[in-house]
Amino acid sequence: MPSEVLEPKLDDYGLIGNLHTAALVSRKGAIDWACLPRFAAPSVFARLIGGSEGGYSSLAPAEAFRSTQRYRPSSCILETRFELSGGRSLTVTDAMPIVSRHLSEGAPMILRAAHAEGGPVGIEVHFDPRFDYGRRPARYRIIAEGVEASSQQDLLRCATVWPFSLEGGRAVARGTLAESDRLEVELIWGGSRPVTDSFSALVDGAERFWREWVHDSSAPLHRLAHPWHRWVERSELTLKLLAHADTGAFVAAPTTSLPEWPGAGRNWDYRYAWIRDAAFSAQSLLHLNHFSEARAFLRWAVLRVRSDPNRILRVVYGTHGETDLTESTLDHFEGLWGSRPVRIGNAAAEQFQLDIYGELLDAALLLERFDREFVEAEWEDLSGLADQVVRLWRNPDRGIWEVRGPSRQYVHSKLMSWVALDRAVRLGRRVGEVHRLDGWASEAEQIRRWLETDGVDPKTGAFRQSAEVAAPDAANLRIPLVGFLPHDDPRVMATVEQVRRELTDGPFVYRYRDPDGLLGPEGAFLPCSFWMVECLARAGRGSEARAAWEGLLAAATPLDLYSEEFDPQRGLRLGNFPQALSHIGILRATLALGELGVRESVGETKPKLPRRARRTGAPGAQRPSTRARSDRGAVRL
Repeated sequence: MPSEVLEPKLDDYGLIGNLHTAALVSRKGAIDWACLPRFAAPSVFARLIGGSEGGYSSLAPAEAFRSTQRYRPSSCILETRFELSGGRSLTVTDAMPIVSRHLSEGAPMILRAAHAEGGPVGIEVHFDPRFDYGRRPARYRIIAEGVEASSQQDLLRCATVWPFSLEGGRAVARGTLAESDRLEVELIWGGSRPVTDSFSALVDGAERFWREWVHDSSAPLHRLAHPWHRWVERSELTLKLLAHADTGAFVAAPTTSLPEWPGAGRNWDYRYAWIRDAAFSAQSLLHLNHFSEARAFLRWAVLRVRSDPNRILRVVYGTHGETDLTESTLDHFEGLWGSRPVRIGNAAAEQFQLDIYGELLDAALLLERFDREFVEAEWEDLSGLADQVVRLWRNPDRGIWEVRGPSRQYVHSKLMSWVALDRAVRLGRRVGEVHRLDGWASEAEQIRRWLETDGVDPKTGAFRQSAEVAAPDAANLRIPLVGFLPHDDPRVMATVEQVRRELTDGPFVYRYRDPDGLLGPEGAFLPCSFWMVECLARAGRGSEARAAWEGLLAAATPLDLYSEEFDPQRGLRLGNFPQALSHIGILRATLALGELGVRESVGETKPKLPRRARRTGAPGAQRPSTRARSDRGAVRL
């Protein structure tokens, strides 16, 4: 499929949000994706994936233009600038007021302001909501304040001073904006305006919120990664946009079914809270001194375990803890670039994935350094996760990539099982646990022995994808990053080089190459690409790490947002957007580059490995064995 027919492109979109939901605004002035009032609520505007059936709302010049977008500094206030003939311009500002006691989750607003310069500008305002993923047509009512669209219990008002008329099944307002004048448009869920603050006060309040939240120059990431402040700050703000203010959960992305390859079927709903991705978000925000966000997430995650009758941690939840995420398809939606099926819900909610226990306990260990009292208060449930790992780690699972084929004995899953027990031992010592430490440490040693035998391919000396498949897997780049082995361990070096040789295209890293039961290819996986940067930096390979980082900048949009995947041949951004895991990768990579710069400044080329990496086993365990492959099967599953 030639790149020139792939419109629209994800490059053309910016994200705004209110910490309960979010919207994508194109540089053509259209809101083409918004689910109201929550991240995973049915869409109201979905033209991005639904075409003419999806609905949209636009505010743009009524003549030819060229346009660009930018965020106001240190904020999530989006500005789209339209350049017109005769030196005229129009700037459209988009914002969502932050949810507060005056503006509840059930009543979000989208604020749009247009400002003309250099002469008068003719403008059109289009209002075409399609409720319930386009399955329920809107009934319009022209009112003095603008126009209302309703369907069953849902109501959305578009309020502005210009009068609307109904044309072709949508509401349209036209007018001419005088130079230096401003047009204000409010999209109000629920109909009635929930606040008395002026339009300007709401926009100013949102901008002030973002600027006050993001600035903490004392944070480790801001100090160490200051050469890359631009990308650090935008990633920091993007993660916050994907956070749910009331619950503490983080969604993986605000979209569904943006394809991992044009025209193919790898289209998934990411508007939910994956334990793995959310734990990564919490860890990254801790490095930016956002302690309340990390506490809120851990509290939310622990509550999920506590509320389960079997004390089981699930892979993914709705932001309010919903467990019924039944997957279905929207057959009337054409999909972005004709990519079908368009899915809502996610069947991964029913999968068994081992690694989530390690991700959560790893986040708890990092939080404990800053807030021991909080971790101590949650210790009963956190320690219960370690007990679950002891019971479950020998079982096959679907792995970090959520394959829809058979379960396997994935190396990364066992690695994170080891992490779970290693972190539980460390936390247990700090909070005064006396009964279970030896058992956890013994079990962690058994996992280590499995990884060193069944987890290593004897032909290459590199870690394999699973006990059943010897092919490389980019998830294994995390082996040194979680402290299981040092970066100069021969097996780690062999794994990194095998990934670079077999799974990369320049700086871009693919997850794996072996069949996974799904049709069609996929793009390079950007989180793995940033893991490679982190691996190289922490191994002291500075020139290679910096070159890879510079190459990955090609995958950024003009607003420094990153999708999940990227096609380096066509320069095409793929997958749900923006993707939390990609922005987490940026934060981790820049932290590693910053720490490498400190080491280089004092003449130290090799990293000072943390204690957990030097000891390589659970506390009290032996150093890794170098016994031959003949010991395979010493730990039976």
